[in-house]
Amino acid sequence: MFKKILNSIGRLFSQKLTLMVVPHSTLRQLQFQFSLSFLLFLSLLSFSLVSWAVIVVSKNIDYWTLKANHQLLKVKVSYLAYELKKNRESVDQVKEVDTQLRQLLKMGSKQAIVEENKVSLGKGGPEMYQMSLLQKTLSNRLWEISDAEILEESLTLQKESAERIQSFKEISEEIAYQRKFYRSMPRGWPAAGRMTSHFGMRTSPLSGHAQFHTGIDIANSRGTLIRATAPGIVRHASWEGGYGRLVIIDHGYGYVTYYGHNSTISVKPGDSVERGGIIATMGSSGSATGCHTHYEVWRNGKCLNPWSYLYSKASIPQNKISKSKLSKKEG
Repeated sequence: MFKKILNSIGRLFSQKLTLMVVPHSTLRQLQFQFSLSFLLFLSLLSFSLVSWAVIVVSKNIDYWTLKANHQLLKVKVSYLAYELKKNRESVDQVKEVDTQLRQLLKMGSKQAIVEENKVSLGKGGPEMYQMSLLQKTLSNRLWEISDAEILEESLTLQKESAERIQSFKEISEEIAYQRKFYRSMPRGWPAAGRMTSHFGMRTSPLSGHAQFHTGIDIANSRGTLIRATAPGIVRHASWEGGYGRLVIIDHGYGYVTYYGHNSTISVKPGDSVERGGIIATMGSSGSATGCHTHYEVWRNGKCLNPWSYLYSKASIPQNKISKSKLSKKEG
């Protein structure tokens, strides 16, 4: 039975096929004759060739696609490295501005403020990954930057950006402090007139003995207006022994001013006054030989020479007090 099947298959593949080509011209007719087995062989060969061609083309497509993706990745990494470099430059420029502002405001670095008695010595230098980035930049191989180097530079930029933000907050607070301090600082003359007695040691016009004069005397006619030399809160406004009718104003930041020997007082304790606001009129109440205003400037419990403040020559000190102390003095 099996032998018969094989014989049948053999006869089938041994059959002859004729292919005729009949031209529509005077050319001779062509005729090709081949067996069925040969036709099957050609079919298998054609299929194999086509399959091989498809495989080769597919591999080439994958290769070129991979190469194109690699080139695109190189471009992206190079761009990222370039942007990191630009961000580093921007952060460094902000740092320079920060340093200039601190120098302008006479503010030290945070470390210098904490360690007031120590001299800050210049130190620095590039990190290893920064040196690697420089070499790759110089050789035009930025795309070779590693993930670790990108992460290290990103973390460094984040840290320095946070430090700059904190620094600018400190600078902003210092500017606000100095603005408020300058606003609270006594400036100008409390009254029109001429100075008849200076600050410091003098001979008392009443006793004739040497004494320390804690203010200056400005003489003019009775009723001359007395004005506050800075905004503040009236702490005292009544008769006070040798001062006569006395007005004391607290300006904050440790500043207090005294206005003595007034003939009348226009304010009461607790009143808010502005710079130039009328608080009294000139007189000779208390221990006085004539009509004048006795003017004193105090800061943090120490009497100062008012002459320095008549023409706004007093300097603004650096803010070295805590916010809690600042709020108390402002109140």
